[in-house]
Parts: sequence; C-alpha cells; structure tokens
Amino acid sequence: MFARILKIFGIIALCAFFLFGAVEIWVYRNRDNIFQKTKEFANENLNGNLEIEDFKFRPFSGSFGLNFTLTNIKLTDSLYQRHQKPFLEAEQMHIALDLAGFYKGNIKIKNLILENGKMRLFVQKDGYSNLSIFKSDSGKKKKKDSDGNDGLLKKLGNMRFVNFSVSYSDSLKQKYYGALLHDVTNILTTTDSTTNASLNGSVLFNQLTFKPKKGGFLINQEARIGVALAYDAENKLLKIYPSVLESATNDKIGINGIFDFADSSKQFTLNFEAKKIAIKNALPLLNRRIKEQLDSIGIQTEVDTKVHVNGGIASTVQPHVDVYFKTDTFQYSLPVGVLRDMQAEGTFTNQADTTQIPGPLNSRVTAPDVKGKFESIPFRLAIAITNFRNPVARITGNVDADSTNLDQLLDPKRYRFKNGTAKIDFNFDGSLKNFYDPDRDRFNGKLSGKVSINNISMDYLPRQVHLKKIKGDVTFNEQAFVFPDLSFSDGQNMLYIRGKVLDLIPYLFGSPKPLRANVDINIPNWKMNWLETLLAPRQVVTKKKKKLKLVELLDDAIDQMQIVAKLDAKKLNYRNFNAKDVKGQFTIKNNAVSIEYFVMKAFGGGNVRVSGEMDNSGASQLPHMAMRGKISNADVHSVFYSFDNFGQKTFTHENLKGILNTDFSFESRLNNNVRLVPSTMKGLLRIDLTNAYILNFEPFMKMKKLIFKRRNFERVKFAPIRSDFKLSGQEIEIAPMEIESNVVTLYIDGIYSFGKKTDINIQIPLSNLKKRDSTYVLDPNNEEKKQGSKIFLRAIDENGEVNIKLAFRKKKDKEKDKKDEPEIDPDLIEK
Repeated sequence: MFARILKIFGIIALCAFFLFGAVEIWVYRNRDNIFQKTKEFANENLNGNLEIEDFKFRPFSGSFGLNFTLTNIKLTDSLYQRHQKPFLEAEQMHIALDLAGFYKGNIKIKNLILENGKMRLFVQKDGYSNLSIFKSDSGKKKKKDSDGNDGLLKKLGNMRFVNFSVSYSDSLKQKYYGALLHDVTNILTTTDSTTNASLNGSVLFNQLTFKPKKGGFLINQEARIGVALAYDAENKLLKIYPSVLESATNDKIGINGIFDFADSSKQFTLNFEAKKIAIKNALPLLNRRIKEQLDSIGIQTEVDTKVHVNGGIASTVQPHVDVYFKTDTFQYSLPVGVLRDMQAEGTFTNQADTTQIPGPLNSRVTAPDVKGKFESIPFRLAIAITNFRNPVARITGNVDADSTNLDQLLDPKRYRFKNGTAKIDFNFDGSLKNFYDPDRDRFNGKLSGKVSINNISMDYLPRQVHLKKIKGDVTFNEQAFVFPDLSFSDGQNMLYIRGKVLDLIPYLFGSPKPLRANVDINIPNWKMNWLETLLAPRQVVTKKKKKLKLVELLDDAIDQMQIVAKLDAKKLNYRNFNAKDVKGQFTIKNNAVSIEYFVMKAFGGGNVRVSGEMDNSGASQLPHMAMRGKISNADVHSVFYSFDNFGQKTFTHENLKGILNTDFSFESRLNNNVRLVPSTMKGLLRIDLTNAYILNFEPFMKMKKLIFKRRNFERVKFAPIRSDFKLSGQEIEIAPMEIESNVVTLYIDGIYSFGKKTDINIQIPLSNLKKRDSTYVLDPNNEEKKQGSKIFLRAIDENGEVNIKLAFRKKKDKEKDKKDEPEIDPDLIEK
C-alpha cells in the first residue's frame, strides 16, 4: 500500500517537473514577447521610458504562477535628459501576473515587490512636474476604454516595498516630503466605485516639510504604520479610514480624514488623536520652530490630544487647525519657585476670528481650567493666549493660602506663619514673552487684582519681628499695591496703615527704579518697641544652594524698600519717655531711619520738634544716631528722666527742676540695646532754663562742707540760665557763665565729664558773704558782683568721684591773680 502511494506521488512530481519545465521553456522562448507586452503595458499607462536590464521567470517565488523578477529597473519621464532625475529606480522588482488575464491580453499584476530602490517626484520652479509621466493622451484613453481596462490602479494588486525610498519636492511651493520604506505592504482591492488600499509596515520618515524656515515634521523618525485608504475615482474622493501611526517610542497616533479632489471643492480634512503621549516623545515629531517653542517652556508630562485640520488642497492659505488637549500632572519651574501638581485642559485654534484667514496672528490657546500649586499653595487659572508672533495673554486666577501652606512656601527658618488665611484674585492682560521692557523701563501689560488677608500671624525671625492679627485688603496693578485699611498687632500695639507700594512688579523684573512705599500709620497707644529691632545687629544667614528664590526676592524687597511714612499716635511710650499727640514723617531705607519731623507734647507739657537720622545700614559696626530739635516749655526733670540721664549718673533727673527751652544738635553711636555710647557723643546745646532748682546735688553737698556751711545747698534756686554747651565725647565744654542762685553766685567754666575728666573752675565773689536767706531776691548779671576778691574752687574727678577743692588761684589766671587779688584765709569766710 505504502509503495503504491509513493508511486503516485512520484508520478505527480514527475508530471509537475515536466509541466514546469515546459512552462519555463515556453517563457524562455517567449520572453521577448512577454517583455514587449510588459513595455506596452507601461507605455499605455505612462508618458515615459521604462528600462529593464534583465528579467527571469520564478514560478515558485511567492505563490505559484507567472512570477517574474526584473533587475535594475529604471523609469524616466519625457524630460529626463534635461533634469537627469529618474522617476523610479530599483535593483529588483518581483511581479506576479494574473494568468487568466495574461492569455486574454489583459495584463493584471497580482503582486508587486520593489526592493532596494527609490521613487522621486518633483515640481520644478517653472511649474513642470515629473508626475506628468502618468498623463496619457486622449487616444490612449480611448483605447483603454475600448479594451475595457479600468485604468492603472485596477491593474495593480498587492504591493510590497522593501528598503525603498519615496520623496517629493515642490520647489515652487517649497514643500518637501520623504520616507524610507523598510518593509511596507500595500493590499489593493477594488469595487465598482472605489479602490481600497491597506498599508502596513515599518517606515523611516525623512521629513515632512511645509515651510523650510520653520523646519520639517517627522525628521528622521522611525515609525510603524497601519493605514487604510479608499479612493473614489468618479467623485475624486480619497478617504483615510481610522488608522494608526506608532512611533519609535511606542506612542500610537490615530489618523483619519478626507481629501476631496473635485474641481468644485479641492478641500481636505485630517484628524489626529493620541492618548497619554509624552511631550518629550512628541517633540521630535514636530517641526523645529514648534519644537523649540514648546521645549523652551520646559513642560514634561503626558497629554491626551485631538487635532482637526481642514483647508484647501492647492490653497496658499494655511489650513484651519483646531486642537484639544488635556495634560497629566506635571511641574514647572519659575525663577521664584516651582509650580507643582499642574493640570491643564484646553483648546488651540489658528482661526480665532472666523472672518480672518488662519495664521499665527489669528491663533489662540484657551485653557479655562488650569490648576496646581505654587510650591504648597493651591491656585486655579483661566488662560487665553492670542497672536503667536508676539503672544498676548489674558490670565484670570485665584490663589488660596493658609498658615499651613504659607509656612511651607517660605523658608521656615526665616518666616513662620501660625494662623490665618489669604486669598488672591488677579487678572493679567499683556505680553507673554516680555513682561518687562528694560529699554523703556515699563511693564508690558495690565495687571490688576486683590489680596484679602484674614487674621494672619507671621514671625520674621532674622529681625525678631512678630506680627499678629494681620487683616485687610490690598488692591494692586502693575504700578502699585494699595492698602486702604490694613491693620495688625506687633504684640504691644495695634497699627492701622493705609498707603501704597510703588513699582514692585517692575522691581521684581529688574527695574532700576527704587522700590518705594508711602504709608500713613495710626497707632492709638504706641508702646515703641521697634528701635531694638531696627538697631539689632544684622544676622548673617547661610544661603542654601537650592533655597527658594521667592525668599531671596522677599528679603531683598524688605531690605531695599524705601518707606516714606506719616505717623499719628495719641500716646507714645518708650522706656521712660512719654508723649502724646505725636505726629511725624520719616523715611526708612537700607535699615536706616531719616526723620523729617516729629512733633509732640512731652516732658510735662512741653512742645517738642525733632528731626534726624538713625543708621544701621551696616556701613559702620555700631548704629549711628544724629538728632536736631527744639524743646519749648519742657520740665527739665522730665527731659533727663526720659533720656535716662543721657547715660550718666552724676547729674540725674532727681537733682533737677525747672522749665527748659532749648535748641540742640546731638549725635552718637548706639549699642544694639539702644544705649548711647558716651565716647562717640557730639553735640551743641543752647539752653534757656528758668525757675530752675538743683536738689541734693552731691557736688554741692561737698561744696557746703568747704564754704557756706549754713546755707541751703539741698535746694538751690537759680536765676534764668542762658548759655551754650558743647559736647565732645564724654566731655561738655562749659563757656564762662554766671550762675545766680539763692545760696551763692558762681562764675564757672571748664569741662564737665561723664567719664573721669571733670575739671571745672568755680569763682565765688566775696560779695556772697552777705547774708542770703528766704528773702533774698535773685539779681543776675549784676556787674558789681563781679568786682572785688573771689574764692576759687575746683571740681575735679578723682577715681570716678567728683570732689570740690579750694584753689588759692584760678588755674587759668594765676599770674593775673597774683597782681590783682590778695590771698584770702578761708577761715574768715565762715566767720
């Protein structure tokens, strides 16, 4: 049985061998005829010249049939001798002909494979195109129709391209397309009305360039395609059924569309769709200009997108493009911080105004719901961007902050928030590329908004500033921040502030204008506690390499802002100093205070007006104070008490009574506890002291031990004293002056020292020997009292204590006294 089966297969194989041998012999003998028919087929459908170096019959290549392999094929158009660019070249072409049609004289290609070749299509600047190779004359068309042929497409079956490049260049319209088909199969089917094609395989896209200046799409990009097409020849309509292009990064892009080639229309529509495509993967698919624009934004995320394109096929006007997009979460770095957990959904169109042609000037991006966090603070935005040559943006947004996310936003080692909320609403309408024009020093756009602050508590740790109950609204635009009613507590005082900050936005973008603030401050009951903070030593803060730049900007703004303030306080208290009805104007800049004026009621009902400066800018190691002013009808006791006795303990407020009028200028260094540094003091004091008393003054008590032991040195009443005093360091230079009192008339001069250099000359005319009791009438500037003999005393500092000693001669006039005045025995004085 098995032997019979083998015989049967052997007979069949032998018959097949003879059959194929016969066919091979027939083909070989008729190869010229077949070759001629092939050329006739090409010439019937093409205006050009087909060259084939050789072809061989391959009955078992692919499916069994009339299979041929052509080598070194070259197809040229009628003007090839002029431009020298073959329309088609291929090392090999494998053709499988339809056997039934071949014997009937109707050649149809079942399968066509092109290997290692290229096809060049072009349009020259003079308008000539080698696509004319497909244009047949009317005679040939009539012949086709009479033969019942359906045209070239219907004569083609399945096609395959292996290592085959296709290019199209239009020098007239500056459009260039090209691709290398690694291995692409095209299955052709025909119906009564359409020719269908299905392309599948791997492709290297060289370029899709529509405008060379902007660069091309799909530059050197690998992809896999699965495209289904249908062409309706009668209606001249090409449909792209839902198809897929898969990039080298495995991102899938859906494609569908319609091309209407009818003379009355010539329109096309294309739709693209991608899900979760990463921007970094999409950028290489785009042209250079779009890639650079998107890449410069720096957003990295995944996007769902739909693109709709329609326009004229031969039109010079850009097609209408609509894009929908929705991003996954992403983050975006700004110079002042990071936008986190960002999401955006919106649309793009290049024909925002439908009455105008599509293009960059008529483009618009709309994103009505952009949300995320600025570092830790949530925000929502609505964005519209127009004019893509000089983009203009309209942005509306709001920010909701509380103590928790504010604490995370800024450096917690410098700023600390404990409670409260802040809400910001803002609108921006202006340039998206250049917010600030440095040449014209102005902000390119309109900005407006409102900040609502509710019960925020904040500590600024470098200066130990603690603010509580911050409340109020701040309105702002690109030029100013205005706060009509802002209130807060510094821990001891409630402050009510109104005013504005000028040029903050330009300053943040590098404007050379100084950052300025004009404010009116009302403090009902002011317990002054800011001098210690202002004059505290500056802390050196080690900057972190990745420190948030918003903190740097905020610190810089605080340090560099120039504040011009007007002050109104019903009461003022600072240590021992008390005043009421305080009004003033001062400027704070670079940690220094310049006082234009301060007027107040102080020192027991006196009128005070002062001006001056306090500087802690860091130019010197210690803060510096310089004051000028005028005091009228002041209680001298209160003056000394208020100023802590000017840093000395010899002559204190407990020793003084009287009414003081004075003009003064004074300067000194201060330590960081706001105490005078005596060695640095300088000043000039012009006093008018009336109704003055010196009580229990220790030097007077010592004087009593020497002279006038029975007089009331415990309570010394003085005639009006009008004199100038010059302060230098710790020494007050006393010009010669008369002191007329109820116990003694003195003439003094010399140096009074807050240190250990007191050396005062005291002259006591012998006229003082006359009795002085409660009935004594003060008689200043009596020339008779200056005449005659005098007693000389010296007040000298000895080991930190001022002692009064007899001096038998005035130190300065010793030689003169020898001639004019006899020596006086001090024992006679008491007698």
